[in-house]
Amino acid sequence: MVGNVQAAKVEAFHSSNPQIVQERRKKERQLTVFRLAKIASGAAEGWGFIKNISGSGVMIEIHPSFEMDDTATVALTDDVALTASIRWRKDTLVGMQFKNEINVNELLASLRVHNKYHLSRLPRVHMRQAIVFRIGSTLVKAEICDISPAGIRINADYLCEVGNQLTLVVPDLGDIIGTVRWQKGSEIGIKFHQRVSVPQITDWLANFYTKEVKSVSENGVD
Repeated sequence: MVGNVQAAKVEAFHSSNPQIVQERRKKERQLTVFRLAKIASGAAEGWGFIKNISGSGVMIEIHPSFEMDDTATVALTDDVALTASIRWRKDTLVGMQFKNEINVNELLASLRVHNKYHLSRLPRVHMRQAIVFRIGSTLVKAEICDISPAGIRINADYLCEVGNQLTLVVPDLGDIIGTVRWQKGSEIGIKFHQRVSVPQITDWLANFYTKEVKSVSENGVD
């Protein structure tokens, strides 16, 4: 379950000098992070690069075709997420404001601990996309459940074994070789042999959701 770190409040700055307070806030906004995060807004999900973050907001670089509603969720890990309102957008850059202030130092410290003591995994983007995969000489129909640059979860009526190598045939993304890591019922977890580049998979996701929105819009017209 994705948690929400926004309950953490930034400690009050004990100074009566407005100039000092303003300077502190200015420096805080310029805290550079350069971290990949999952962005969810409306029906669309994708990845973006956090450029800088402060106690009150964040600036993120996203794909220009990524449509956003008034709010968005920025997931840093599977269980750390921030919800914010969209305040401005210019080309690929988006400025977001948190509903409640966060303690940036505590947030970044928690991520470092997570990376040190746990297997850190970029949150996967949830979607439904029909694909096929080849395993040996067999061609199997499947559906994507979620995906990241490093792996994928699919649904297929086929019994695999852990360690099986297969080739995923993903429309508009190409053939991807992977290894079965687990299977529970019809759900299969697969690790890619080589990570898909972030720009490639981000472009693919943006195009996918653009088509989805267009399809829903057309189907909704009487």
